[in-house]
Amino acid sequence: MNKTQTDSATKTPPTPEEERAADLCVLSELVEIQMSIARATQQEALQAPQPGVDYCQRIATVSRAVRLTLLLKAKLSQQAKEKRKAAAQREAAQEDWHALRVKLAMTSAVYEVSKDGDEADRRCAEMAEQLERPEVVELIEASRAEVVVAALCRRWGYPVQAERWLEMADAAMEDLGFLPDEDGEDDEDPPKPRSGAPGRKPRPPDTG
Repeated sequence: MNKTQTDSATKTPPTPEEERAADLCVLSELVEIQMSIARATQQEALQAPQPGVDYCQRIATVSRAVRLTLLLKAKLSQQAKEKRKAAAQREAAQEDWHALRVKLAMTSAVYEVSKDGDEADRRCAEMAEQLERPEVVELIEASRAEVVVAALCRRWGYPVQAERWLEMADAAMEDLGFLPDEDGEDDEDPPKPRSGAPGRKPRPPDTG
């Protein structure tokens, strides 16, 4: 196998975004070619018209080609914008689900160690304020749920049983009908509530 064959075999296939960008470049070049033909036709019609040539028809044909090419280019551009928007929506939905899962896990820890409902309500109110602190929000966004829950339990003096608290949070999420989008690639909309989802365990009380 020569160098050319090796390079061809190891070359990474272009992504859909790269292919779309290449198509847009081709369409832009095609529009410029068509406009060059239109300008040349106009110059010939004005300066040295040829007998029997219908310059109006020629210009109309080129104009139609330009319009169709521009429409195709606009369609591809719109598709690219919609793909980026859908990806941003999926990412935001996943981030929201992740944050809610962490909060439910911590709420499970609160109710597990509290002596009564009043103490649990007080602890939950305090935790709600703590969870809104910028450094905590950043920790939640940047880390896996197991890491976050364990770190917050250590920081706030709760039993470091991240797996247990997250299992309770997952049960609550399933009972509520909110489940994560496992592939996160083909769905255009963020995860939605799913009716009729059975709960494995009682969910933690609502934090309000």
